[in-house]
Amino acid sequence: MTKQEFLSELERALGKLPHAEVEQALAFYDEAISDRMEDGLSEAEAVAGLGPVDEIAAQIAAETPPIPRAIARANTGSRTLNIVLLAVFSPIWVPVALALAAAALAVYIAIWAVIAALWAVDAVLVLMPFAGIAALASTLGGGMPLPGVFVLGLSLVSSGFGLVASFAVFWASRLLFRATRAFARWVASLFVRVSGTDDDDTSNRAKTHGGPSMPAAVESVPSVHDTLPEGGVHNA
Repeated sequence: MTKQEFLSELERALGKLPHAEVEQALAFYDEAISDRMEDGLSEAEAVAGLGPVDEIAAQIAAETPPIPRAIARANTGSRTLNIVLLAVFSPIWVPVALALAAAALAVYIAIWAVIAALWAVDAVLVLMPFAGIAALASTLGGGMPLPGVFVLGLSLVSSGFGLVASFAVFWASRLLFRATRAFARWVASLFVRVSGTDDDDTSNRAKTHGGPSMPAAVESVPSVHDTLPEGGVHNA
């Protein structure tokens, strides 16, 4: 199979995937075949090393985000008909889309509200001695210092507990912050290809904006340069 035949079959196999995804996949495998041919493989060998077209297409489809994939599959091929269908079914998909967006926003806000509430409670506990001092001053002015001393002591205990709890609140805040990032990444993954971990931003950018994953069969085929003996030429 030639490179052009492979690319044509891959384009047909990708079917109704988003046009941008198809173009990106074709460019990626075009370059992959060219690179292997530059390494000394014949065109047929370079194409054969990629594996079956159906498996490659299935892998690309699995990596395509759900929303663009669903939109592409619903595409009728006629712009006018697409607009008509959008208008006809708008009483269904518009409320659903708004409800999902509102739910996602509510979850995001709820997580940050928990973080803010934890720090607010901790701040109140830490600052309790100021209330204790005010209570002591008030009771001293009334000639009854014992209640004020009791309130001050209780406020100092509360402040100490708040200081210790600050570590737990900080730890919980980090977990919740990671939860917001994970949730945001999940929402984004519905629309764009997102992969990797939060700790490797450089790798994320490469994976997010890069081409489709290379099948294992390609990586397992040795380059011609790898098969040459030391000296760079084949022995007779």
